[in-house]
Amino acid sequence: MNTTTKIMKSLKSLLLVVAILGYTCTHAQSDYFSKINPAKKFSAGINLGLTNSFTDAPTNNAGNAFGLNVKYSVSHTVGLRMSYMAGSLKGDRSNTSESSGLNSFNFQNNFSTFDLSAVFTLGNISWLRNVRDLQYYSTLGLGIMSNNSTGEFGDPSEGSRSEYSESNVFVPFGVGLKYNLNEKFDIGLSTQFNFTFVDEIDAFNPNVIANKNNDNSNFTGISVAYKFGTDKNQTTHLDWINPVESIYNDIDSINNSLKNLMADTDGDGVGDYFDKDNETPEGVKTYGDGTAVDTDGDGVPDSNDKEVFSLVTDVDADGVAKDDDGDGIPNALDAEPNSAAGARVDSKGKAFEIKEYSAYNCDNITLPTVMFDNGSSKISPSSYGTLYSLAEKLRMCPSLSVVATGYTRSKSGERLAWKRANSIIDHLEANYGIERSRISTDYASDSDVDYSSRRIDFSQTGN
Repeated sequence: MNTTTKIMKSLKSLLLVVAILGYTCTHAQSDYFSKINPAKKFSAGINLGLTNSFTDAPTNNAGNAFGLNVKYSVSHTVGLRMSYMAGSLKGDRSNTSESSGLNSFNFQNNFSTFDLSAVFTLGNISWLRNVRDLQYYSTLGLGIMSNNSTGEFGDPSEGSRSEYSESNVFVPFGVGLKYNLNEKFDIGLSTQFNFTFVDEIDAFNPNVIANKNNDNSNFTGISVAYKFGTDKNQTTHLDWINPVESIYNDIDSINNSLKNLMADTDGDGVGDYFDKDNETPEGVKTYGDGTAVDTDGDGVPDSNDKEVFSLVTDVDADGVAKDDDGDGIPNALDAEPNSAAGARVDSKGKAFEIKEYSAYNCDNITLPTVMFDNGSSKISPSSYGTLYSLAEKLRMCPSLSVVATGYTRSKSGERLAWKRANSIIDHLEANYGIERSRISTDYASDSDVDYSSRRIDFSQTGN
């Protein structure tokens, strides 16, 4: 009894270590793959088949049994199964050659078993092939067997009957095949050997040499299993998932992404993966996201924009600021968007009237100042009214000459002041016919003048 107890404790320890290691390794793996986590992990099945006893009554030993089981798949390779089985074991000694005087004996054991086993799906161990619809597996566990065994002797000297109705521990070991019938059912074929540590399940207990070996049994049968899980939206069972399928899918996704990164359909220098506009015309400059450059942000790409530096975003299809009354002031900046045709307007688009020539004193004329943006020599639309006023004064006083004075403290500033003055002269000549000879340029260095780095002042030189 002490030896049996030690063996049982050793087996329990071994099974516990195997279960922990298998669970730890495979559970970590199942957590990694996104497809595995929500898969069905439970199955419930029924087994039907034949039994064979390996006892002291070795002939005529075929019986039958049925069983129920529930399995939880820890991973695609390891599962835990609880099984119940009931059936009969039979045997006969009539044809044995032993000279024990006990040859005329037969028995029947109406038994039931309950066991907990680890299930190893061997067909899923290979990660280098696709999961097939046929798998093979093995089981190893520990169980309890309840016996109701009755034996009959042919020799009256030994008594007519013997009985054994105790429970004993056994170790089930099995192998099997299963086929993935569909998303809900598996069918299979398996055989299981039940190794016991007693010699009395056949109720043959005389103290003879022939009665020294432990009694064991075997079950071989077919099974049907129903697969289910906690996630109703998942149809695949964990046993039938390729453990590296997610890796293969990720690799395919990466390859496709790399192809997209390297591809550039419109040849704008931005890969299709990042390109928000894969149909940019050839030669058009783009931003880092592949969209055409639009400097003034008016929604018209520079390549199609006839007014690249529009002050407003209310533009037509060509990128030109809309000016419904044609007064030279964009609608968005026009205080009077409905000015009469040909009306003279100021920088805000407001119409004004020109005084008669006789109202002007050409000997004492107030001349305007024109402001520019920092570092720019381009005349802004807000100065158009000022230049119009200057042009009218020059036209009303034909003998009037003026000096355009810019402010500078360096050679580069002098060049910028010269460009600004010449932009004004060009504008007056082109739009109002003012002779260039009537306007001269000068430069001054005076930091006390307000906005001196941006302004051009006009002063009278003759009338």
